[in-house]
This record gives sequence, C-alpha cells and structure tokens, in this order.
Amino acid sequence: MKQDTHTASDVSKETADAEKSSLIEGENTQTGKVPIEEAENVPAEEKKAILTVLDKQVKSFNNKDADAYMSTISKTPESFDYTEEKQYVQKVFDTFDASMTPLNPMIIKYDDETKTANVFMNMESTSKDLSTGKEVSQTTRQIMVFKKEDAGWKQISLFGME
Repeated sequence: MKQDTHTASDVSKETADAEKSSLIEGENTQTGKVPIEEAENVPAEEKKAILTVLDKQVKSFNNKDADAYMSTISKTPESFDYTEEKQYVQKVFDTFDASMTPLNPMIIKYDDETKTANVFMNMESTSKDLSTGKEVSQTTRQIMVFKKEDAGWKQISLFGME
C-alpha cells in the first residue's frame, strides 16, 4: 500500500499560492472556480488541532485502521450516518487498496460560537480493486466540516465536488 509522506498541515506556500492563483483567474466566469481564501479568525491552537485531526483521519485511512479513522468522526454527524460510515470504510478496506492525499487543506470558515470549522482541500484518491487489479485515481474538491466536541474536533459533514 502506498504510504502518504505528506501531512495535512504540510501546506507549502508555493503550492498554496499556485492553487489560489489558478482559482482567482476563473473567478469572473460563470463556470470558473470561486477563489478560496483562508479564514483569518482561527485561533492558532484550534487551527493546529483541526489539521491534526484531519491528518490522523488521512493516515488511519491510508493504513486501513478503521478504529483510528472512526475516532475522527463525530458519533452524531450531520451529513451521514455513523454506523453506515463505519461499515462503508471497513468494506473499502476489505475490497480496495485505497489511499488519499489532501492537497492544500485550509480552514475557510471558522465559527467560534458553534465551534465549527470548514476545511477545504483538493483530495487526491487512488483505489485498486483487490479482486480485479483495476485502479482508479481522481482528485475532488471537498469541504469537511469539523465540530469541537467534548472529545475534541470531529468530522460532522463532508461535501465533495468533481
């Protein structure tokens, strides 16, 4: 299995600037991408905690560690069912050699009152069917929503776009 050597918090300025530049170029067209900007109101310790949870989620997924992966998910998510997610992830682990790599993750919205944070990234994913050997790779734009709970920051929602 491919081991991810990048962490979610390894956002190089050069790569982030290139991504932002490419997004800004298309901002005035109907089909262009909307520019993505990092929220400025995120306390440094919360930013570190949120990106650490994202990093743990990615590493545990890439290592096929369902328990560690599920420890990053809220038991009361908003856009999916916890039990179904657990079953789905285990099925993926049993059926595919899968990996994901977040590119340029950034917190684009932070709400101190509701203790929620929206993290935008381009997610590269590769999956190889263990029974057929067929491999598929794709990159999707996605927003993961995290909420600070008693046990720390947990993912509550996921929104993906091609």
